[in-house]
Amino acid sequence: MNKAFKNFFKKVFNIFKKYKVSSENLIAGKALRPLNFNLMIIMSNLFKQQRGVILLLTMFILTGILVITLTAADLVLAGIRMNRLTGYSTLAFFASEAGLERSLWEARKNGYVYPDIDTPNVFTSDLANASSYKVDFATSSPNVTFTSIGDFSGAKRSVESTYETQ
Repeated sequence: MNKAFKNFFKKVFNIFKKYKVSSENLIAGKALRPLNFNLMIIMSNLFKQQRGVILLLTMFILTGILVITLTAADLVLAGIRMNRLTGYSTLAFFASEAGLERSLWEARKNGYVYPDIDTPNVFTSDLANASSYKVDFATSSPNVTFTSIGDFSGAKRSVESTYETQ
C-alpha cells in the first residue's frame, strides 16, 4: 500500500482515539463534527501530495486513443484511395474498349485502308467522361493487330485485337 495512505489511516485512527469515538457513537452520529473537520484536513493534505498523477494518467489514455484513432483513419483513407483508383481503372478499361470497337468498325464497315507499316495513333479520341483512347496499328501479314490504350486520370488500360485479313 502507498505510504501516503498508510499515514492517512494512522492519522484517522489517532483522531478516533483522541475524540474517543466508539463504533456506537459513530453509528449514532455523535462527535462527528470535529472528526469530519480533521478528516477534511488530512484528506486535503493527502491529495496535495498526489498532485499531477491524474493529469499524467489522463494524458496517457488520451494519447492511446489518439494513436488508435489515427491508425483507423489511415486505414479508412487507404481504402477510399484504393476504391477511387479501381474506379479510374474501370473507366480507362472501357475507354480502351471504345477505341478497339471504333477501330474494328472502321476496318470492317467504313472501308479503312490498312497501312503497310506499323502505325501509332491511327485513331484517338477524348470521350465525354474525360477519358481518352489511342489506337495503334501493327501488321504481320496476313494478320493485323489493333492495340487500344485507354486513359482516365492517370490510370491506363489496354486491349488488343488480332485477326487475319483476306
